Formats: sequence, structure tokens, C-alpha cells
Amino acid sequence: MRLSAFHNSKRIRIFFWIFAIVIGGINAYSSRFFINNDAIAYIEIGEAIKQFNWSDSANFTFSPLYSLLFVIFQSALQLNPFNEIICAKGLNYLVFIATLGALEIFLRFLKREHTAITNAGEKPLAWMWTQTILYSTFLVTSVVSVRLRLINPDMLVFCLILLTLSVLLWIRKNPTPHFKFIVLGILLGLGYLAKAFMFLLSPFFLILAAFSVGALRKSMTRVAVAVLCFLLITGPLLTALYLKKGSFSYGEGGRHVYAKLIGGQGVPDHPGKVLQNEPRIAIYDTGNICTRPFTFDVTYWTIGINPKYDHGAHIGLFLRNLMEIPEQSHWLWAILVWALFQICVGSFIFGRFFPVSPQILLLLTALSGIFLFAMTCMEPRYVAPFLFAGTAGLVFGIRQGAVKKVWGRFGTSELLSLALVILLLGSVLECSFDEAGRGLSFQDGKHSYQRAYREETRVCYFLTRHGIVSGNHVAVVGSPPIQWARMAGVRVTGEIEDPDKFLDLSRADRSVYLDLLKNEGITAVIAKGTEWQKLIGEGWLKAPGTQTYWILIL
Repeated sequence: MRLSAFHNSKRIRIFFWIFAIVIGGINAYSSRFFINNDAIAYIEIGEAIKQFNWSDSANFTFSPLYSLLFVIFQSALQLNPFNEIICAKGLNYLVFIATLGALEIFLRFLKREHTAITNAGEKPLAWMWTQTILYSTFLVTSVVSVRLRLINPDMLVFCLILLTLSVLLWIRKNPTPHFKFIVLGILLGLGYLAKAFMFLLSPFFLILAAFSVGALRKSMTRVAVAVLCFLLITGPLLTALYLKKGSFSYGEGGRHVYAKLIGGQGVPDHPGKVLQNEPRIAIYDTGNICTRPFTFDVTYWTIGINPKYDHGAHIGLFLRNLMEIPEQSHWLWAILVWALFQICVGSFIFGRFFPVSPQILLLLTALSGIFLFAMTCMEPRYVAPFLFAGTAGLVFGIRQGAVKKVWGRFGTSELLSLALVILLLGSVLECSFDEAGRGLSFQDGKHSYQRAYREETRVCYFLTRHGIVSGNHVAVVGSPPIQWARMAGVRVTGEIEDPDKFLDLSRADRSVYLDLLKNEGITAVIAKGTEWQKLIGEGWLKAPGTQTYWILIL
């Protein structure tokens, strides 16, 4: 019986590894031309690290670990601005495979716990189904929610959270060696270097580690070792941010989002050079080498604007963010219905809080991560690791009732589990086919990723043909993609922040505002959208080979 279970587990593992490698490769390849707004910032932070430019690498918005991986990848392949976005999907694919490896480590520790409670006489869900459901949930949270097309650290964060949960299960099994807490501290430190949010979540993991020991006095020295390792890893970045701001900061993203979505007060310490308030036209130039200073570290420009607390508005935002989770992740309903059925025909056991049981450890991790993100900003990719952890906690806490066979060897519970796995894998396949379609063909009135990327190169060539050369300064209207600027080597220091208000101005007023930009050394203005064709008479030209890029040479 045990040998048969071993073979089943091995077959399931082989199937899901092959499926994940193939589906991940399809997603990475078909989306290789996709450009996300944060991509250039992460690339250029890596270049600042490579040049030992600590001022630019200490960023209040974006963390440096993914950037460090990218610059290593970039150097190994000798990439340039014309192919780096395309090849970066290869790095994402490698991080995805590493995350799949972290999942395997997590499942091995979870299986030990499963064997222990089974030997103790409890009846958890059969390991075959536990394993299958968690593999499927991982694929839907990583491929559908996080996505391999995005150049950002979210998949890396997923990997580090899985490893952290594995270490906590490892500590729970035998908390005596201090080495385990050294590993925990290093992982938490790397988590913060991957995403500033992990600084807030790290104390929670340290508390879980203390509760995993089983004796608070015994846990104190061990957790202290983890804290020390965490500070050694994070100390250089925290110091650099402190020196840059003049006060403590682990990152300014939370403050920035709160002030933007709910309310802020005060004036920015670094407002840029405002040329006009209505519509707002400004010059943002910190003297660094980034392509677009405004988006390279957007929270830097709002330091000094502090949150204006409105508890009613904050509660409303929190609830709206929570509601967005099932709205943006429809597959989550299937997991909740499946879990409810399993609990109704069987039971759910939370286990002990001290030492903390695996299911409580996983459920509390899920709740804490979702709670912290719901406080300010919610995206499916942000909470994907926590949705996986919550699913793992639900699956592990379920205890089977009487098994009634309804179809051959399968009971109702098993058939429902099979249906859940099919639905989750169906969501993964649907997302992958959609990604492949968007990557290479015109859909829903939008260009394919490949066509959109080619437009970036044509804007670059248009600028160079009109005498805009590397080192020149240009302005943009709104927030168009700016890969063309990195390709051309120009710097986007001028910002016309509201396209509609700018278009509503009279021709004479627009001319005055454009002269203000010209006097600041701006050589061209770039806008994106069909509405700009009405300004042909004012000298605006459509970049040849593009549909919606309009450029005014000053």
C-alpha cells in the first residue's frame, strides 16, 4: 500500500513538473515582447548596483534583489536596450523554475507533517490529493496571478515565501539547532531586498518561529539569532535609505499609496521644477542616469506629503480591496466551495497554537499577507503566495469522514477533488492560450505584444532621424511606454501629467507651455493616443510605422 502511494506521488510529481516547465516556457516565450511600466526602473537599478552607484540603487519604491539578478543575467548574455526586455523573460522563467523547486521543498516538509498526523490516528485528506491540489493551486497562483510576462520581483517573492514556510515547518519538527534560525533570518532579509512589503511581514514570521519552538524561553535566543541575521542582510539598504531621506525609511510605497488613495497633507521635499500648475507641467531631474526620473522612484518625489488619516475612508478601501480578491481570481471560489464540502462531510481541525500546528501556521500567513495588502493596494500578483498558503492550510486541516464509493474506486470527496484540479488546470491553460494570442496576434482592438514592441523601436528611429540623440532631454504627455527612450539613450525629464487638460487648451496656450519646456532644454514631446492627430496643424507628426505615437520636435 505504501509502495503504491509512493509511486502515485512520484507520477504526480513528474506530471506536474513537466506540465509546469512546458506551460511556463510557453508563457515566457509568447509574452517576450511585453513591456510593463516598472521594467526599466528595475533594469536601471541593477545597472546602478553594477556601477556601485549606491544613491540610485537605494530606491524608495523598488527593491534591489530582482535588479541584482537581472544585471547578472544581462552581463552574462551581453544584452542591450533593444533586446533586454525580450530576453528578460528568460530570467523570469528561471525564477519560476526556482519557485517550483521551492514548492517541492515545501511539499516535502508538509508530507512529513502529513505522515505524523496519519500515524497518530487522524484521517487527513490522502496525500495524493493534497499533493495534486497544491500543485494545481501553485500553477494557477503563479501562472495566472503572478504571470511570467512581468519584469518585477513578485515571482521571486513567491519563491522566498515558500522557502520561509518550509523553514518554519523545519523548525517545528526540531527547533534545537540555531542554524535553522540563521537560515530563517537570511530568507527574511532576502525577502525585504526583493520587496519592501516583506519588512512589515518579517516580524510576523519571527513570531511564528517562536511559537513553533514550543517553549518561549527556549525560543528567545533562537529568534534573536534570526533577527541578527535579518539586520545584517537588510542593514546596508536601510542605512542607504536613511542617508538619502535623512530619517528612517524601509521604503515609502505604503505612505505614498495611502496619501494618493485616501488623503495626504504637507508639501513634497522634492517637488521637481513646476513650470505650470494647470495642467501640471514639470521637470523631474535628479542628475542620475535613469531614463525617466519621475517613474524611476515615484515615491521619492512625494516624500514630505504625509498620510491624512481618515479611518472611515480607510475601512472602505480595505473592504473594497478584500472584495477584489475573488473578483480578480475567480478560481478561488472553486477552492472555497470544495473546502466547504470537504469540511461538511468530514471535519476541520485547527490543531494547537503552541507549538503552532501546520494548518494554523499556513492560515495565519495567508491572513496576515492579505490583511497588510488590503490596507493599501490590492493586485492578484501581490496576494498570490498568500492565497496558496491559505489553500495549503485549508487542505491540511481537513479531516475525512466516512468514505462512500460512488464511482468505481472513487468517492464523492475524491470526485470533487478531481473536478477542482481539472478546473484549476483549465484556468492555467486558458490563461496561457490567451497570453499566446496576445503575444503574437491582434486581439480585442489591441496590438499584439510583438507589434507594440516594434512600435517602440520605430519611435526610437524617428527621434534619431530628427536629430534627437543620446543624452538629449525629452518630455512625455501622460504615461506612455518609454522603452523607445532607453533605446535612443534620451532622458525623459519633462512631464505633462494630464493629456486631456493639455488638449483642451487653446493653440496659443499650448504654444506658451511648449516654449516653457523648450527653454528647459526639452528637444521633443512624445504622446500616445489617436486624439493627438487633431494637432497635425501645430507640427505634431505621427511616427511612421506606429498607430498612436505622435511627436513634436521642438
